[in-house]
Amino acid sequence: MWKEQIQYCLEQDEKYLKNITFETQTIEDNHLMKFDFQNIVFDSCTFINCDFSECCFTNCDIINCHFYDCCFTKAYFNQTNITDSIYSKGSVFVEAHMKKSCLKKSSFAYANFSNTLWEKSHIENCNMKYAFFHSVTFKKITFECVNFQKADFFRTMLKDIDFSSCDIQAITVSDTFEELRGMKISAEQAISIAQILEMEIL
Repeated sequence: MWKEQIQYCLEQDEKYLKNITFETQTIEDNHLMKFDFQNIVFDSCTFINCDFSECCFTNCDIINCHFYDCCFTKAYFNQTNITDSIYSKGSVFVEAHMKKSCLKKSSFAYANFSNTLWEKSHIENCNMKYAFFHSVTFKKITFECVNFQKADFFRTMLKDIDFSSCDIQAITVSDTFEELRGMKISAEQAISIAQILEMEIL
């Protein structure tokens, strides 16, 4: 079904799909730059080495999917929900834009989110260990029980963001520690931050 739909779009020179559900599809080596997906449901699909650069996902649901070495550079996610999915090492979201979107119970370990923009979005119960958040802009972002162990927030300002329910052990910031100014943490997490600041707790 996926192959036929994509082939039809390419033949018509229309990179546009709307109101379709794809279930248990395995897609490999597809290059779908600048496709526009609206009201699409991806359910239990597997994507291998696919390029979604500059694609738009609007009102989409991505459920129980697995992405291996896929690229989402400059992709736009608007009111899109990602649930119970895995983005394996090699997933790239550089310069992507997440707006009014929700990520739940999904894994983004080692994913590269550098230079992304997040607006009015929510991340809950996700694994983001070792993920890269270089020079990211967060606007009205909320985190709940997210694993940020050893994530890299270099040049990303965390002021007023609540990390109190998250694991922020050994996160990386710049030598000036400016990124940590004004972030909201629990008393227990203060120990982890003190270690980053090379403070000695007596």
